[in-house]
Amino acid sequence: MVYITLIITFAVALAIGLHYTALVSITKILSHFHGTHPASIVLALFLAVLAHLTEIIIFALAWQIMYNMELITFSIDSPTFIDIAYFSGTTYTTVGFGDIVLIGHGRIMTVVEGVMGLVLIAWTASFTYFEMNRKWIKKT
Repeated sequence: MVYITLIITFAVALAIGLHYTALVSITKILSHFHGTHPASIVLALFLAVLAHLTEIIIFALAWQIMYNMELITFSIDSPTFIDIAYFSGTTYTTVGFGDIVLIGHGRIMTVVEGVMGLVLIAWTASFTYFEMNRKWIKKT
């Protein structure tokens, strides 16, 4: 359980660092757009989605490492990396279809990924709202 906790903690730190860096970079990119150009928000959302997909892959790599170390077991036999990435995506977005689940001690760590996804998606939503207000609302 110690290795599982360490690996997930590392994945969380990477995901937060990546998300922070992505939002800072998006802010810098958006500063080059003047006025209410719609491409600015489209680009911002595209880059934010890219950041979220990368974060899902970070967690998928963590799950893959734990699976290879035989620390966790999935409900399907011999999951591929695509299966694990799918599991990570459904966990991160809290969709949780339940067709692939963890069995055993690692199950509690899926809660960590779900909470991280919720927090990072909310962070993106508030960032987008702030940018839209800043760019699109006329100052009186």
